[in-house]
Amino acid sequence: MGAFDWLKRKPDKFLALLVDQADMTQRGLEALEETMERGIDSDSVRRLHQAEHDADEVRRILIDELNRNFVTPFDREDIFALSRAIDDILDYAYS
Repeated sequence: MGAFDWLKRKPDKFLALLVDQADMTQRGLEALEETMERGIDSDSVRRLHQAEHDADEVRRILIDELNRNFVTPFDREDIFALSRAIDDILDYAYS
């Protein structure tokens, strides 16, 4: 460990959680697209359901982190609104 390691910037956990949530949303939308093209099959519906469940868990963690941290990399209301918008996309796809 070097003398200046404390100066290195840590990866932003909020950005990482938003990216994870968006990746899961993309996974879910790909499963929805497959369902629409091939018809309803249990595998694509299961993948869509799993992506929606996983994305909800990431959103729960993100909200918990927002509540526990005083300082955020950008406005906490913006982080919350962006996460909610991403969540809405997958919720509508699952519906």
